[in-house]
Amino acid sequence: MIATCKKLVTDIQRDKDLDTKLPEYAELLGRQYNCYATVKGSMNYYTMKEVCDEQEDKNMDVCKYFALLTGLLDRHLVKREAVDEDSMEAIAQLRSNVEYKMHLLTAYTDAYEIYEYVLNRVEAAVRDEVAPVDAKGLSEKMFAYVFAENDTVVINSKLQLLMAQLPVRMTKNKFYDIVNSTLNIYEEGETTSVDEFVDMLRSAVLLKKPKGFETEYPFLYHVYTDLAEADYAALTLPEFEDLTKRLNQAATIINNEVSAFMLLQEVINDVYTILLTIDAAYEKNKEDVPGYAAALRIIEACVKAETIEQLPDEVMNEFFTIEGVQERVYESIVILEAVLDEIRVGKAEQIESLTLTEAFDRLDKVSKLLSTSLFIDLDKITGKAETADHAYITAKKEALVKELGDLFASVKKPVYRSMMCKLLAAMPIFMNTQQEIRDYFDYVIENCKDDSELMACNKLISEMIEE
Repeated sequence: MIATCKKLVTDIQRDKDLDTKLPEYAELLGRQYNCYATVKGSMNYYTMKEVCDEQEDKNMDVCKYFALLTGLLDRHLVKREAVDEDSMEAIAQLRSNVEYKMHLLTAYTDAYEIYEYVLNRVEAAVRDEVAPVDAKGLSEKMFAYVFAENDTVVINSKLQLLMAQLPVRMTKNKFYDIVNSTLNIYEEGETTSVDEFVDMLRSAVLLKKPKGFETEYPFLYHVYTDLAEADYAALTLPEFEDLTKRLNQAATIINNEVSAFMLLQEVINDVYTILLTIDAAYEKNKEDVPGYAAALRIIEACVKAETIEQLPDEVMNEFFTIEGVQERVYESIVILEAVLDEIRVGKAEQIESLTLTEAFDRLDKVSKLLSTSLFIDLDKITGKAETADHAYITAKKEALVKELGDLFASVKKPVYRSMMCKLLAAMPIFMNTQQEIRDYFDYVIENCKDDSELMACNKLISEMIEE
């Protein structure tokens, strides 16, 4: 198969017999995609079924979405009904629903990180366990940690980890200068890159809460409001322990939800791929690939069984049959997919004349579905990008600084310092030399007069370094 794929790609690149080779390419890549998704999907679907079996509340969204997905598999993979527009709309809606849930959970994660930072730094004072910290020793330890390896990527990664924990000891104006300087980097770049970066910063501090933030997860929202309304300067030990306990409960809920939805999205992407490619690939794959037929049997058994425990014993043996199939098929996909964009653009006229435009558009969508980005935008069209000129950057800077200023004015000092810390960790490092980095470490540590905060930083940073 590898040799066949390489020869086919070479023939197309040399414009050899395109009337035959282009349809052959579309059919072969579609078949490989279908086989890969079916085999991978059989394993993911089995695991997802286990997850839903373990849920006490079967009315949870993740279980309801999984049930809808099962219905689609039953219709089109088990009963072999033709894939229609309604089913394609249904799978697209399922994918959108999961993206919406993940957007909410990400917003709550961002929110809780802000208040966890604050709680960590008041803990020693609340517990009356404040002790002095060797500020110079901490600064030297951080510097040695950052430059333990002479690799720019590793150094920047370590710096950003430290920035997320270091005390913030700068004026708001100095912070805004850093924001402005960071956005200046994007001048003459693409406007979409600027927009995405600004949106990321805004999301990190919840400048705009997503729709449903107040209603979709009542417990998470109640925890959030209690954290937002707490008086951290006068927090009692019982209040601190209650907030910490509930924050940990909320974090557990988020972790469980995110894990389930991540797996569900992977299954959805697999099923989406199957629906897009099954009609032209099913019979050929079933005939030529033993592992494909085994994957079909796994999915069919899981669809029909009420629970995992009800699966026939022989189903487990099917997993041995599919072992290694996914990896072998992926080798073919890598060869064929490497030239997909090149063929779609460079052979567009021939593709259109052969009425293959829809087929190649489908292949492009499947390549996104099977990429490492589970939540990639399937409908995003890459065209000529607009340039972010000086005026565009200036307008973005002014709007963002105004929003941040209003936000910081609406919360107390410990909270806006946490927000500033979170944003600094999300931005490119603003220090250019080793000496600047050393000076910054010395400055923030030496100028942190809050022993409770310094203790928290020392503890968290030491744990990070020792991992």
